[in-house]
Amino acid sequence: MIINLTDENFEKEISNSEKPVLVDFWMPGCAPCFLLSAILEKLANDYGEKIIFSKVNLEIAPLVAQKHDISLTPTVILFKEGKPISGFVGTRPEDEIRKWLEEVLKENEK
Repeated sequence: MIINLTDENFEKEISNSEKPVLVDFWMPGCAPCFLLSAILEKLANDYGEKIIFSKVNLEIAPLVAQKHDISLTPTVILFKEGKPISGFVGTRPEDEIRKWLEEVLKENEK
């Protein structure tokens, strides 16, 4: 499952989560965003026990975009305890994203 975040609920959801939160920053009309979204939907099913997957539509949440200096889409940032720990810009193959997630999760285990 992927949750939608907005200017109103972003900070609360990111800060209060016991799990890392992956945020997909996207915009309507962005073809690479839709390609990445399909990959993240699949990964959300596989990693749902370890990570909360979320999306931010930058047209609806401009304050979040500004605060996190998001100027290109898609941008993916993984947050832990409310702080960004890793991320990437653009779309990537599924296997590359899986490898990235595994590495980041391993590096940031408590």
